[in-house]
Amino acid sequence: MKVLITGGSGSGKSLLAEEISVRLKKDILYYFATMKIWDDECRSRVAKHRRQREGKGFTTVEVPENLAGCTEKTESSQTVLLECMSNLVANEQFEGAGSRTVTEIMKGIEYLFDKMDSVVIVTNEVFEDGMNYNDDMKKYIENLGEINCLIAEKSDIVIEVSAGNTLIYKGSEIYNEISG
Repeated sequence: MKVLITGGSGSGKSLLAEEISVRLKKDILYYFATMKIWDDECRSRVAKHRRQREGKGFTTVEVPENLAGCTEKTESSQTVLLECMSNLVANEQFEGAGSRTVTEIMKGIEYLFDKMDSVVIVTNEVFEDGMNYNDDMKKYIENLGEINCLIAEKSDIVIEVSAGNTLIYKGSEIYNEISG
């Protein structure tokens, strides 16, 4: 099962992703954490997500970049929740893969999709504010958009979350089955 969940900041997408992941779990439930901790705001967000996952059985794997390389730390045929694609893209674009960001991230995604029974990916919707950005930020938005489209194409379920409400773009019958 391949699930992509998108939405704005604070929309409820993380909680939904955790719920879906727990329902899809067979044995081991991995949480691939992509955030690099830069400041107190990052520490606060990480702490919030840790509290939210507490008691749900996740094994956390830090994956701030090199997704393909980090997947070797996992057992196959399991469930992975990757959170969040927007962090991974920023880390790769500005410190890791650079101009190869899309290619390198998709290599890791393909590996997960091939190796794992279930993959749930959280991403952000950063395309709707109508702001005019510098070239680096424009490239970031393009990279994230391209990756989101590639993942959505390969996913069984694609969901957008807004203010805790879900809009299912793809796979509503499958979603209804797993959400009980």
